[in-house]
Amino acid sequence: MVNRLKNISSRAIIIGTALILIAAFIAGGLFAFFSESSARKSGDLRSYSLQSQDFVWNGIADKEGIVITTDNDPQMLLETPMEFTSLKFYMETSIYPGEIALYYTEPGDAGFSVQKRLWIVPADQPNWYILETPMKTVTALRVDPTMYAGNILEFGEFIFNEEKAFSDYFAVSYGDFFNLIVYTGIISSVLKFLQEMLKKEID
Repeated sequence: MVNRLKNISSRAIIIGTALILIAAFIAGGLFAFFSESSARKSGDLRSYSLQSQDFVWNGIADKEGIVITTDNDPQMLLETPMEFTSLKFYMETSIYPGEIALYYTEPGDAGFSVQKRLWIVPADQPNWYILETPMKTVTALRVDPTMYAGNILEFGEFIFNEEKAFSDYFAVSYGDFFNLIVYTGIISSVLKFLQEMLKKEID
């Protein structure tokens, strides 16, 4: 057994590592599908839509029908406990919004923190933005729609926990390819190092 480990080629280590990571990705998709399906059947996970007025605004004002940010940290707060897995919303801006983030709190949290921050990214359709995350129980959400004061915003609906097709749980992004390459390289290098150490110990 030890001799087999010593003689595994670098190529086999790389391919094996990549296959294990791919299997983990597929297992994660299956787990997400079954857990979300179960939560929907029980009624714990619901899909619904809200309007921007349903949030509490900080650093955002409605000035004669024009929604504009009044400082560099505009926030939209929603204190609604829920099972949360995704948010998709429509937003037009007068200037580039910069980073768009969502903060969340879970039961027992004292408040929002950067440790519980997720990035919202552009969706396929123009002016739509999306965030997807493994299902979690949240007590409050905070959307930071832009980084800049003086940005005029026009919102459409905010769609929470939109139901996905089975294939969507296995959709692969450029980020997934990047992570596969990076983590395969890192893990393979560590395994190769351990293999060399094993050879030295035996020899």
